[in-house]
Amino acid sequence: MINGVDGWTLRRDTISAALATLASDNPEAPAVMWATDHNSDQLTWSVLYDRARRAAATLLRLNPHRSRVAIVAMNSVDWIVAMYACAVAGMPVVPISASCTDEEARFQIDCARVGLIVAAEQAGNHQVLDRLSEVAASMAAKPLVQDIAQLDSADRAEPVALSPEDEFLIQYTSGTTGRPKAASISHSAALNCGAVFARAVGFSRGDRFLNPLPLHHVGGSVTGVVAALAVGGAYVLVERFRPQAVVDALRQTSPTLAGLVPTMMIDLLTVPGVGPQDFASLRTAIGGATAVNPALIVDMEQKLGITVIGAYGQSEGPAMIASSLEDPIEVRMQTLGRCLAGRDFCIRDRSGAIVPVDTEGELCVRGPLTMSGYLQPDGRIDPAVDADGWRGTGDLCTMDADGVIAFKGRIREVVIRGGLNVYPAEVEQAVSSHQDLADIAVFGVADPRLGERVVAAVIPTPGHTVDVTELALLAERRLSSYKRPSEWVVVAHFPRTSTGKVRRHLLRDWHEQGTLHVECAAP
Repeated sequence: MINGVDGWTLRRDTISAALATLASDNPEAPAVMWATDHNSDQLTWSVLYDRARRAAATLLRLNPHRSRVAIVAMNSVDWIVAMYACAVAGMPVVPISASCTDEEARFQIDCARVGLIVAAEQAGNHQVLDRLSEVAASMAAKPLVQDIAQLDSADRAEPVALSPEDEFLIQYTSGTTGRPKAASISHSAALNCGAVFARAVGFSRGDRFLNPLPLHHVGGSVTGVVAALAVGGAYVLVERFRPQAVVDALRQTSPTLAGLVPTMMIDLLTVPGVGPQDFASLRTAIGGATAVNPALIVDMEQKLGITVIGAYGQSEGPAMIASSLEDPIEVRMQTLGRCLAGRDFCIRDRSGAIVPVDTEGELCVRGPLTMSGYLQPDGRIDPAVDADGWRGTGDLCTMDADGVIAFKGRIREVVIRGGLNVYPAEVEQAVSSHQDLADIAVFGVADPRLGERVVAAVIPTPGHTVDVTELALLAERRLSSYKRPSEWVVVAHFPRTSTGKVRRHLLRDWHEQGTLHVECAAP
C-alpha cells in the first residue's frame, strides 16, 4: 500500500475563492490564451474574474434556486467563463458533450436534476442550442435553456458563500450496467487534484499549458483549467483537437507544457512542415492513456525533441498517477508511473486482500482527492466505498517495490478510443432493441492511430438475418460518434464463462488473429 495523503497539505479554498485571489494578486497575468489567425489573444485573471461575476449575475437571475447547470458546448472561452460563473454563483457544473445524442442529453440532464442549460448555438456544423431547447421542452421538469454566449450582465454578482466540500462538478462516467454514472466532485477535490497534477508534471506560475482535451471531460476541466487556476498558470485553449490548430497554438502561444494523448501525437506528426522548432518552448508533453505504444513515444521524442511523461486518472478521481521527467524511459513508456499525493493506493485481489509486490490485482484508492460519490436517482450521494474507505478503479495493475504502477487490463472492459472511454455495456444497450438481434458483445481492438477502436459481434435472432447497416443506423441515432462500432461481425455464438458472461478478451484475441468467424461459428 502507498500512503499519499500525508504527502499533501489540502487547500481549503473553493474554486471561486481561488479565482478571486488570483484576480487580486496576479491580475495582469494571462489566465486563458488561444491562437488567432495570425497571432494570439488572452484573458487575464482580473478580466476572467470580472466576466465570471457578470455571467454569475445572469445565472442567479435565471436560476435563483441554484440548481445544477449543464454546460453543452465545445471548448471555448465562453465554456470557461460559464464554469467559473457557476462557481461564483454556487451552482454545480454538469458538463455534457456537444456531440451527444438527444437521448444521452435527456438522461444526463434528468439524472442530475439540471435546472438550467447553457449551450452553444452550434458545434461545428451541428445545431446545439435549438436541439437542447427541444430536449428540455420534452422533459417533465423543463429546465431553462440559455445561449452560452449571452451570459454577460451589467451587474457583477458577489460570490456565494460555499464550503470547500460543496459540490463543484457532476462528471458523467459509466459502469458495467451500461448507463452512465454521475460522479460528484467537490470544490476541494477538484482544486487539490488540479494542484497535485500541476506539481507532478512541473506546471507552475507563469507556465502555459496547452491541453486540447475536451472540457466536458476531467482531463480538460480539472487537469487543465483547474490545474492552471491552482498554480496561477495559463491554460492554452483549443476548440477541439485538429492537428493544424494545435500546431498554430504551439507556434503562437509558446506553451511550456502540452497534454497530448497518443492519437494526437500520431496526427501531429502528419502535419507538413512540423519540426522540432515548433516544440522548442515545450519542456514536457503529457500523454494520458492506459496503454501507450513505446515506439510512438520514441518517435515523438526523437522527431520533436521533447520528453514525454504519462498521466493516469478517472472521472471519479482525476490525476491519480504520473511518471516524471526524471524517470527512465522504461518507466515513462511502459508503466503508468507513481501514485500522486493526496490519496492512499493499494492493489487488492478479489477477496479484498492487498496483494504482494508485482502481483496483479485491482488498483484501489481512498482519500479526499476522489469523488464524494455517485449521484443516485433519489438525489443521495453514494460514496461507493467499502468499510475501509477503498474504491476500486476497475483497472488491473501491478505495483513494484519502487511504487511504480503498471497497467494490465480493465475489469470493466472499457475501450479507450482516441483517449475517450467507450463502455461496451452502453453501446450494447443502445442497439440491443433491434428485432433481429439475439445478442451483442462489444469489445476493443488495437488501432494504430486511435489506440483502440470499437467492434461489435452480433448473433441474429434464430431464423432471422441481421442487417448490420440497420444496426449502424440505430447506433448513429443513439450514440455519440466516438462510441459507435467501426466494425460489425455476425457470429453464431460467444465464448462464455461458467456463469454465462461473455469472455470479451477471447473475442478480441480471435479478432486480432483473424479466427473470430471460425471460433464463433455454429457448433
